[in-house]
Amino acid sequence: MSESRPSPARGTLAELAPYLAEMRPHLLLLATGLALNLVAVASSIGLIALSGWFLSASAFAGLSVATATVFNYMLPSAGVRLFATTRTLGRYGERVATHEGTLRLLSRLRRKVYLAIEPLSPAALQRIGSSELSTRLTADVDALDALYVRVLVPSLVAALAIVGCAVLVGVFAPMIGVFVAVALSISALLGPWLAWRRGSRHADRWQRLDTSLRARLLERLETFAELSLYGRWGAERDELLSRQRERDDEQLTLARRWGDSQLLSQLLLGLSVTGALALAAWWSIHHGLNASLVALIGLGVLAAFEALMMLPQAWQELGKVNRAARRLNQLSESVPTIRFPDHDLAEPSDQRLSLRGVELAYDGHPVLRGVDLELAVGEHLALIGPSGGGKTTLFNLLTRFIDPDAGSLRIGGVPLASLSEASLRKRFAVALQEVQIFSATYRDNLRLGARDIDDRSLIEMLEALGLGGWLRDQPEGLDSWPDEGGSSLSGGQLRRFGLARALLSKAPIVLLDEPTEGLDRVTQAQVMAHVHACCRNRSLIAITHRLQDLDAFDRCVIVDQGRIIEAGAPRALALDPDSRLSALYRELRL
Repeated sequence: MSESRPSPARGTLAELAPYLAEMRPHLLLLATGLALNLVAVASSIGLIALSGWFLSASAFAGLSVATATVFNYMLPSAGVRLFATTRTLGRYGERVATHEGTLRLLSRLRRKVYLAIEPLSPAALQRIGSSELSTRLTADVDALDALYVRVLVPSLVAALAIVGCAVLVGVFAPMIGVFVAVALSISALLGPWLAWRRGSRHADRWQRLDTSLRARLLERLETFAELSLYGRWGAERDELLSRQRERDDEQLTLARRWGDSQLLSQLLLGLSVTGALALAAWWSIHHGLNASLVALIGLGVLAAFEALMMLPQAWQELGKVNRAARRLNQLSESVPTIRFPDHDLAEPSDQRLSLRGVELAYDGHPVLRGVDLELAVGEHLALIGPSGGGKTTLFNLLTRFIDPDAGSLRIGGVPLASLSEASLRKRFAVALQEVQIFSATYRDNLRLGARDIDDRSLIEMLEALGLGGWLRDQPEGLDSWPDEGGSSLSGGQLRRFGLARALLSKAPIVLLDEPTEGLDRVTQAQVMAHVHACCRNRSLIAITHRLQDLDAFDRCVIVDQGRIIEAGAPRALALDPDSRLSALYRELRL
């Protein structure tokens, strides 16, 4: 027996169900928008149908003096003015209500997505990729605003317009009412079905191409300087343009498919109006239908198509909305690999760190192998070793960005996994190689981990790290705003800015990853002297490749291929001719 698959409709409904549920708090506002849209469409149908009847009835009444004198011109003219007014007011009110409801709904959806992302560890988010994550948070969430405005409202209004128009015509001629119901229903289903059937595959491909182009463009813009220096920007630009043309070709194909469905809808419109007029004329001849009502029926059917013309686009939008919902559902249904308790399960006795038998592998490749490490309260420890040896991984373990496959990590005798996230975060200040600058003033960026610190302390910290001149060059000092991602800062300035943010924190344990990378020797010495001064009563672990700075540390640990191969006081190891550190000194002739 072949495996059964869910129908597309059932799959679509399942994907959209979480977002349909988010409409519940704003149901009154959204229902008001739908009702006002119905008022506008009904008024439009009434206006055109009544105008057609009024003109034809006036023409017939004018054929003789007797009928002209008794014909009531005032009542239908008042109806025309009423429908014109309610159509305008309904359309305006519908715009206000639906857009207000949509904006509120989008606000809830963004919050829902952020709440789903927040528990995920940085390692899990890195697997998704920053550009892909950005697309889901922006383009995919924005696509969901079409669910109500461009999908639900047009579909419901079209269905009610078909019923209303068929009932209106059926009052005068039941058979014509049945014909109108059938003709409008076929038009409402066939055009959108064609748009869905022929455009779905191209829409999927366009989505993939657009996401890929966004990701590649973002990556290439971030490395623009390097690509230009090595003469690669021209080739990369041509590649980007080629991908853009491929995406645009797919978008053009989509537009053509939509145009085909619109053409079919127009053809069905003509056939429906022609059929309704022919039946009305036949009914007038054989069943005595008032001749002026023939125009009312024909124009009423014509006006009803205003509500149907948006259906092909609505169904095409439904495909985009469904794909966006599917991608966001994958994100929101991700299970956090790192879980924190709501409160501390035990209180650490002090800030002493202890790692025992720690092992970790990435995709089956060992990164750490049986690591044992102690950090006493107030101890300053240097981690050295070749790149890829596992030093940064130790930082990720201590901050619980990842958890080990085996072994234990404790602080004050308590497992790190026993601490709540807030409790763990306040114990560590971290400055990584990649410094994140947020869209806020420099003051707010510096006070990220110390909200109550004053401006004087901020300025003193920047001066001590050699950023005083840079600060004085800022037009508004600490109130200045950085460029996107801190692009106006050089690499060394950015590194020291992140270092200042970590040192300003009151956390008892400081983790620094290459704090002086990219600085000249004088500035390096100045920065490291200030680091040790700031951490006089705090524990410090610093990853460094500068052997000249080791004497200021209490202990150095050499990590290579995931193992600790040597540990001890830097001076003692340097004097031991058989030590690995002594060999490194000899290689560098220090």
